[in-house]
Amino acid sequence: MRSSRPSPRSRLYKHWRGKSKFYCAGRCITGGEGECPIACLGGLSCASLATWICILVPSALYFAFVLPCLQRQNAPALLVPASLALFVATVFFLLATCCSDPGIIPPRKFVLATGNRAQLAELLGYDLLGPTGEEPCGDPYMDAANMVPEALRAEGYRWCHTCQIIRPPRASHCKDCDHCVLRYDHHCPFVNNCVGQRNYHFFIGFTTVAIFLAIIVLPAILWTFSGEGENGENKEAHGSFGWYRVVVLLGCVAVAVAALMLVLLWIYHLWLVFNGKTTKEHWRQLDLDSEPTLLAPRGPRLLRPFDLVDEDALA
Repeated sequence: MRSSRPSPRSRLYKHWRGKSKFYCAGRCITGGEGECPIACLGGLSCASLATWICILVPSALYFAFVLPCLQRQNAPALLVPASLALFVATVFFLLATCCSDPGIIPPRKFVLATGNRAQLAELLGYDLLGPTGEEPCGDPYMDAANMVPEALRAEGYRWCHTCQIIRPPRASHCKDCDHCVLRYDHHCPFVNNCVGQRNYHFFIGFTTVAIFLAIIVLPAILWTFSGEGENGENKEAHGSFGWYRVVVLLGCVAVAVAALMLVLLWIYHLWLVFNGKTTKEHWRQLDLDSEPTLLAPRGPRLLRPFDLVDEDALA
């Protein structure tokens, strides 16, 4: 008699079928992007690439050329550490927003393949797969009626027919990433990720420090490359290279316009924070009496990329 072979098991991130992508052996996750993806960069969006260019190129000019010029003219001693701290903080918060889990709720097939149903029910306070013994039939309307208990429906819990799970009141399905996200705010192509419960504070941190970095870097570049920050000898030496000044100044104007848009976005999100709403809730005029968006706990991490999955269950 032949002994039955155990089902092969491997890490969850190797079998993830959503549009989000894992990097660094599952340690980093970034969103999917359907609009203007760049294939040679792993599907990174053009908007996200533009974000990095707007940060790195002006900062490189500032630290390589502008800051030494300012130091020669007796700039404040705190300018160097302040500039460096803002640059490091901007890159850190941008990476954290881009590459962290926004609050992904694993789809039904992955919950069953990992065997984490009971653990997730303990973390969430309810069974996200629905009543024990019940299975979805595939009809969105029938499943919405049969799979969500009446007590949960009254509290705002809804059935996601794509992920085949019961999602919490403020969660939503992201069509760009193809999974549900806790306290979903919006999908941001400029950070190539969803903004949700677990990375919203990173997003607010990024917009805040990026504005302060722009306030220091852009005026200094404009002042230096317009010739106001140079002495007579330097002006004469650089006078024959007026073309590069025009390129730098036009580039700074473009980045300044982007920075102005960022300021408006930052003000809008401050308004949302004070009103306890997400972007989706505001635009859809949803009035949900719930926890705040910024100062609330990050919540549990529901998607664990290193969990072992039953490969046969995913077949």
